Amino acid sequence: MALPLGNTVINCQDLELMTVFWSRALGLRPGPVTEGGAFRVLGGDHVNNCCRSAVPPVTARDQMHLHLYTSDKAQEVERLVALGAICILSSGNPDDDYDVLRDPEGSKFCSCLVPEHPAG
Repeated sequence: MALPLGNTVINCQDLELMTVFWSRALGLRPGPVTEGGAFRVLGGDHVNNCCRSAVPPVTARDQMHLHLYTSDKAQEVERLVALGAICILSSGNPDDDYDVLRDPEGSKFCSCLVPEHPAG
């Protein structure tokens, strides 16, 4: 039996900053803060993401990162940068087109172009 994915949890230092960034980046609705002010679910129609204050602060980054798929990577990267992300790398590979970005706290994530599949 396969396990369904419930949430992706992003450990962060500034819960409000990361709530604003990820809810806008992914089009999610912030829920109430729980666990004594340390946890918030960002809900959507098809997926949830969560932000959790890490105490002590997270020091080991890049243990996990998100791949966000889009049909217009340039426009999406521009939008994410306007929200506070920093683009640090472009693959330059037309067969695997993606950009690596950092969110406002420095965690990496990718904006990936959805490959076009020929109708068959």
